Amino acid sequence: MVRRFLPIVLVVVLAGCGGDETQQTTTVAPPVTTAAPDPGKDAVDALLGAAAAGRTEAIWGLLSSASKERLGPTLGEFKSGAGGELADSLGSFRNPKVIVSERITPEFGIVAIDGRQNGRKAVYAVPLRLEGTAWKLELGGPVKVKVLGPQPGSRGLVAQIAAAVTGPGGTGTAVMYLDGHTENPKVAGTTGNSTMYANFDQALDPGRHTVVVFASDGRNAGATAWAFTATKR
Repeated sequence: MVRRFLPIVLVVVLAGCGGDETQQTTTVAPPVTTAAPDPGKDAVDALLGAAAAGRTEAIWGLLSSASKERLGPTLGEFKSGAGGELADSLGSFRNPKVIVSERITPEFGIVAIDGRQNGRKAVYAVPLRLEGTAWKLELGGPVKVKVLGPQPGSRGLVAQIAAAVTGPGGTGTAVMYLDGHTENPKVAGTTGNSTMYANFDQALDPGRHTVVVFASDGRNAGATAWAFTATKR
């Protein structure tokens, strides 16, 4: 069941000042139940609908102010550049199912979907920034999340999932999800360049699995999502 922007589960220092070591603390939040609608689902549904219709001006209206500055900074520039690319990329996404929708920090949240793109199974994740009372899409920021393993679409025995996070450098927040459930990964790295990984005592059950990673660095955020297939132990 998708939760409506719950409090943070894992807090890490992605790139602390004055040293290269990365620290980690864990805070467990009490169960929270909230009523519909889910703002994350609403935001991604609006994005996919606008992309499918080729309405770049509607996509522009869904972006955070910081995203507009990075991807525009005017509607005309956005429509002729990043807006058209985004519409082309997501316009074929069908049958989306929300697998993650949570509030991570007071300013940022994340939503991730699993569906079909160009006829193939696909996953997609995007950070959301709270502006006033509205959650806006956070795109094109300096925080980058790169898949380390397993690679998207790969098949094999899997006992570890991992991703690399790069950013400007500063205190940040990171969360990793496996099949929609939060993991408690280890974090290692140096300033502006960290690695998140979760090891499992037993290899994952055979079948398709999804991974979603969110990371923030100061007042910037990034996310990624991918899927792979685990084979028999």
